[in-house]
Amino acid sequence: MEYNSSKGLIHRNIAALNIVLFNNIIAKISDFGFCIHEDKPPVYQTASNQKLPIRWLALESLTEGIFSHKTDVWSFGNLMHEMFSFGQIPNANVNNGELIVFLQSGGRLEPPKNMRIELNGIMFSCWDRDREARPRFGKIEETLNELVEIT
Repeated sequence: MEYNSSKGLIHRNIAALNIVLFNNIIAKISDFGFCIHEDKPPVYQTASNQKLPIRWLALESLTEGIFSHKTDVWSFGNLMHEMFSFGQIPNANVNNGELIVFLQSGGRLEPPKNMRIELNGIMFSCWDRDREARPRFGKIEETLNELVEIT
């Protein structure tokens, strides 16, 4: 994802169903159908009639139609949850009409039981309400690599 970000791409559909595995160890993002290239300013606002995967979207995408690299980071947090919960749909227990209120009030997914606490920290940092406080993909990659070295 850092590579895509460095090229100005905002994916807008980061989810487990869009990850392709090669040789069971190499994961690549696919489905660039919702992908956009960042323009100046580096935040993109979508048309109100466009259908998007709301369960994976950042709060500002849901409320303002704004997309950026930081909204992709939010979706990456949901992807992490999907991976460790064996494909559970994000916030499946909250109906569509209540999702925005749930997220605005600080509601977030519960960490999966089999997820290491260090990974919980990364996941929750992806869901910071302040998008500027969310980590860059490069920082996420760096932190994940450090965790792999420790184990």
